[in-house]
Amino acid sequence: MPVFSALGAECTVLDYSQKQLDSERMVAEREKYAIATVRADMTRGLPFEDETFDVVFHPVSNCYIENVLPVWRECHRVLKRGGVLMAGLDNGMNFIVDDTETRIIHSLPFNPLEDASLKEELEKTDSGIQFSHTLDEQIRGQIQAGFSIQDLYEDTNDSGRLHDLAIPSFWATLAIKR
Repeated sequence: MPVFSALGAECTVLDYSQKQLDSERMVAEREKYAIATVRADMTRGLPFEDETFDVVFHPVSNCYIENVLPVWRECHRVLKRGGVLMAGLDNGMNFIVDDTETRIIHSLPFNPLEDASLKEELEKTDSGIQFSHTLDEQIRGQIQAGFSIQDLYEDTNDSGRLHDLAIPSFWATLAIKR
């Protein structure tokens, strides 16, 4: 949000975590920019009117929800015609490897609601419930929601074996509401 604010945007942050929203407000106060914060669950309808925003920046957060298509539909609904969706996406690589990124230990999809051992593993590391998603869910889902994909980008983790081997762990899309 500091970057968007510095570019002159009026910013609204939506998050389920009150701690994250408090952090957003603290940074905004420290850096002296205005920000609106909204506590809501992105898996339920977004608490905004149709065609409210020019830009939706959707960081890598789909890993915390099981079904992404409703989120893409809601992003489409709240964007103005010609609005931009910038989305960061986990491609699943981080879910299949162990902590050292040297062994493949899980298959995809990674869904702790369907495999109790995965849920137990996440609880031990206090990682929250997380899910992998396919290219079809992430990219095709945006197209099905009515977006036109304008650009794609792949990236690696900041460090670790996957990074050292140049194995992408993330995608990013730039999409326009038609």
